[in-house]
Amino acid sequence: MPATKRVIPIIDLGQLGLGGPKEPKEEEWNRVASEMTKAFSDIGFVYFKNHGVPKETIDAVNQSADSFFQLPLETKQKVERGVIDAQGYTTVDREKLDPDMNRHELRECYDVKLLDGKFPDKEVPTFKPSVKGLVECCKLLSKRILEAMAIGLNMDRDFFLKTHQDLCTDNNFTCLRVLHYPPIPEKVKEGTIRCGAHTDYGTITLLFQDDMGGLQVKTRAGNWENADPIPGAILVNVGDLLQFWTGDRFIGTVHRVLIPTEEVKKRKSRRSIVFFLHPDDPVLIKPLTGSHCYEPLTAKEHAERRFKETYVN
Repeated sequence: MPATKRVIPIIDLGQLGLGGPKEPKEEEWNRVASEMTKAFSDIGFVYFKNHGVPKETIDAVNQSADSFFQLPLETKQKVERGVIDAQGYTTVDREKLDPDMNRHELRECYDVKLLDGKFPDKEVPTFKPSVKGLVECCKLLSKRILEAMAIGLNMDRDFFLKTHQDLCTDNNFTCLRVLHYPPIPEKVKEGTIRCGAHTDYGTITLLFQDDMGGLQVKTRAGNWENADPIPGAILVNVGDLLQFWTGDRFIGTVHRVLIPTEEVKKRKSRRSIVFFLHPDDPVLIKPLTGSHCYEPLTAKEHAERRFKETYVN
């Protein structure tokens, strides 16, 4: 039987990965740009291999996060985030991504927008330094992706770099989110899910998954397809603002995380780390094509609106 065609393509970053040459060859820029443009246009998701983010850097964050999420709830809530204040802990069911507000979404997370913001330093002293190391890697990798993206769209190659200068500051909603999906209780309400169907808010998202699986993406044809983890690869997807910016050339694909059907997986936690890349707050987002399909709005306006729609006070 012929092999099933992979819905989400795999792209080798090659020289553009971290640890590669400071000045990658132009043919490498063009190759990655072309392949990425096609992927973002077709499905809005892509696997990147040879990205160069060290495994030990990712592992360090997961290990620190495990220590944090094992703390008593009342301890974790001492560093709870606000609605617009994207720094701190979010308990199970506080963030509702599914439009059905009565559906349980079994996950908790910790958001890091500011590297000098609040952390559980006393309880988990390794958390802050481990997160800082991964954030720096994600920022560098994102800049390579942004430059390749501009090349693929036949724009000035520094266009997106200029609009994403203040990552993880008070002038930008870029943040690192550490997610924990707890084991599934024996009895759960019908319709319970780990993460409701949604699109991401910003420019692009970098996702580091564990080996549990569960993520699904919705194709243009309306079919749900598994986005299973590939060892050594990260998933990158288009967010709302990039779809607006490109006048729907790139698509912010709807995705979700289901409860596993296998009993052995139900009894285990699922972990992931997500880097949400946003433009600087004042950047006005309007279709680069000149289309009037979206009303212009600033990156800050969009992020604040989406947070207010999804967070329970």
